[in-house]
Formats: sequence, C-alpha cells, structure tokens
Amino acid sequence: MMGAVSFRILLVEDSAFFAAAVRRQLETIEGVTVDQAGTLAETKVLIEANHGRYSLAVLDVILPDSTDAETVELCAKLKIPSLVFTSIVSEDFRERLMSMNVIDYIIKDNPASLSILAQVIGRILKNRNTKAMIVDDSSTARHYVGDLLAHYQFQVFKAASGKDALDILGEHPDIRLVVTDFHMPNMNGVEMIRAIRQNHPREELSIVGISSGGGSATAAMFIKHGANDYITKPFLREEFFFRINQNMDTLDLLGAYKKAANHDFLTGLYNRRHLTEIGNKLYASQRRGKLTLASILLDLDFFKAVNDEYGHDLGDAVLVAVADKLRQTTRETDIVARMGGEEFGILAVNLAPDHEEAYFDRLRQAVAELAIPADGKIITITASLGVCTKPFDALKDMLHAADKALYQAKARGRNCVVRAD
Repeated sequence: MMGAVSFRILLVEDSAFFAAAVRRQLETIEGVTVDQAGTLAETKVLIEANHGRYSLAVLDVILPDSTDAETVELCAKLKIPSLVFTSIVSEDFRERLMSMNVIDYIIKDNPASLSILAQVIGRILKNRNTKAMIVDDSSTARHYVGDLLAHYQFQVFKAASGKDALDILGEHPDIRLVVTDFHMPNMNGVEMIRAIRQNHPREELSIVGISSGGGSATAAMFIKHGANDYITKPFLREEFFFRINQNMDTLDLLGAYKKAANHDFLTGLYNRRHLTEIGNKLYASQRRGKLTLASILLDLDFFKAVNDEYGHDLGDAVLVAVADKLRQTTRETDIVARMGGEEFGILAVNLAPDHEEAYFDRLRQAVAELAIPADGKIITITASLGVCTKPFDALKDMLHAADKALYQAKARGRNCVVRAD
C-alpha cells in the first residue's frame, strides 16, 4: 500500500470505451487521480494547467488530431514519465518508442491488457519510494543500468565494487533491489551476494545477477549463492523491466504474507503471536540487564454491551479507534498488539521508574477520552489495565501476572490500573 501519497496520472485515449475501462483500472490503485484527454489539443491544455504535477502519462498514439505519436514526443520533451497503450505492433514502431524514452508499452489487444496496464502502473508508482542499487565496475554498464532503473522510477544508488556496495547498503539498509555484475576486482558478484545475505534475506532484498560471460554455469552460481534472478547481457529493455517487476512484485507479496502473519487484520496492530515473538527477545535483553520491560494488558470495559446495542460493525469501529489512540499514546519503542477480542497488549521498554504510574494512567485516560460517532450518537468507553514490571522467569509469567492484575482491576470497578508487583 502507498498510504496517503497522491499520484496524478494523465490518460490520453480517444476511445470512450477504452478510456472508461482504463480509468476504472487506474482508480483501483490507492492514491491515484486521473486527468483524461481525448485529443492532442486537450492533452496540451491539461499539461499546461498541471505543469510539473504528473507522476505518469498513459498515452494512445493515434488521436483525431494526431496520428504520429505527438503526445509521446510532447511528454518526452517535458520529461513526463510515459507508458504507451497501443494496438500498433511492429519492430520499427517499438524502436521509435524506445528512442523517445518511454518507460514501456502495453499492447492493446484483449481485455487482459487492461489489468496488465494497471499492474505495470502500480509497480512504477511503488518504485518511486523504492531504493535500488547497481553494482558494476564498468562505468558504461553502471550508468546504463542505473539510468534504466531511474527511468523505472527507482531511487538509484551506484557502486563500482562489492566493497562500495556493502558500504552503501550499510548506510541504506532499506534498499530492496540490487542488480550486480559478476566480474569485478577484489570481490566478485557472488562473493558480494554471500556477504549481503548474512543480513538481508531473499524475502526482504531482491538480488538480480547480470553477466555477459559464463552462460548457465554463472547463472547457477548466482542463484545458488543467494541471487533471486539472473539476466544475460545483452538484454532488451522490455525483458529487464519485466524481470525487475517480477522480482519486486514477489517481494511485495512475501511482505504482505509476513504482515498478515504478524498483524491483526482489523486494527493493523501486531497480533498476540508477534508480540510474544518480539517480547521474548526483549525479555532476553532484560535478563542480560540491557533494558527494562513492562507488560501491560488493557481490556475494554463492557465491550459486549457496545456490540449488543450498536452492532458488530460499530463495535469494530470502536476497536479501530482504540488501536489508533494507543498508537498515538505509546512511544515509538513500545510494542502494541491486539491480543484478541477487546484485549490489547503493550510491552513498554525502558520506562523511567518515576514516570511509570503516569504512563500507565495516560493509557487509561486516552481510551476514556475517546468520542466515537455512531448513528448520530457518541460512543464512549473505558478500559481496565493490568501491569507487571517484575521480571519473573519468562515473558509468559509477566503476561500471566499482568492478566491477574487485570482481573483485579475489573473487580475494583473497572476504568483503573492495577499493578501485579
């Protein structure tokens, strides 16, 4: 997902049918706004009115007032990244499009081409927030591939050696794509990949090997030592773009699976399993004296009555509102999770002893101050908290103690904090 980021796309298509179909596909992409033109003249008007605001142009080449790809030339001149959506298929036409530096072209020949177009556009927009690195000791090759990656809207880093690449990756650990040659002095591509994989697994960083020598044996070496893919030089731009897209889409898919496994679907908070997984690591650090840990269980009071009176949809809205408030109230170092139902868990790291009570009560107050609109009414709710700061012998024991304290908070009348220690 691209969050609240906004992308403005220029769609140029004279066929009302295709324009409507393409627009529907584009508007399924989060954050996209579409401006539509059906002629070259309309295109010029939109570009002038929105100078510098277009993230991408999707262009037809045959229009009522233009039959010679003038829209493509116009966008190239103004440096608007462009995709061409066309039914024209010929080698001469392909070469002409490539000479005008379009990102890619999609053949308009069947309904599936619409979904392909949307997928390619979605990928390009994601690339704008994605870091990639080319590693090659050849200045010519490094700049060529780097320019291709920049053309595909990646944020590009360039390294002339394996050592340089490792240094750059150390400074930018969020790089998600590395394209590397094999033959380099001091550290070849395979040796560099082995070093990278010590800290960056396949599911978080995609590595694509490229080489003009060695054939299938080189490809096998790359793959066996941790590369995700391999491309033989020379390659067509379309092949390179397709393979890069495929690798990035795979990373996104694996990331989505990981998020689904670790997060609560409704609230977006961590789930119980992931809190326990992270918490056990934090607990181990606590045992070594490297940090202090407080376990907090927060349970909404009389939440069943909310569901009974307002229905489960509004009950879900309350849970989401509470989750958002907990995100805002806790610190960046704290781990916040939905444990199940109306219960939330928080692991607070390195709380100053003289600030603990105020912190715990701030969580309680944050929930109590919520005012959630529902069918012309305002829903308010309170929470009871059980807290444990005593290390015990395991994280599960801390959570169990916090749970017992939570029951005491309920017994004392709710909307209060009880400490187990």
